[in-house]
Amino acid sequence: MYEKLPESTGRVLGFEVRGRIEGDELTAMLREMEQVIEREGEVRLLIHLAELPTTDFEALTEDLAFWLEHGDDIERYAIVGESTLLDWATDVGGRMTTFDIQYFAEDEMRDAWEWANEDELPFA
Repeated sequence: MYEKLPESTGRVLGFEVRGRIEGDELTAMLREMEQVIEREGEVRLLIHLAELPTTDFEALTEDLAFWLEHGDDIERYAIVGESTLLDWATDVGGRMTTFDIQYFAEDEMRDAWEWANEDELPFA
């Protein structure tokens, strides 16, 4: 399940993902990201993972296709959670991507939003 976070604005898009994310939910999330990219030219993401989500193979294939097509359209990617695995994966991902990616602990949610919004115009 996912929920778009109300702090999302302009090219900064935040989601909370928990439990199992079905293919149609992932499609909807990716479509929202594409709409921001179409409108703003790029997107900054904040994904809050209160727990590690699960999904099916088809959804993973769709997710990978999105990243291959739009990896250059992502400027920043904040991952918020409380998992050593997420912290490690963020570190590895940062070495393999062209965009800035950073891990934040649960109690650093405000810092994550500030980082995602850094240098954004208040009237964007």
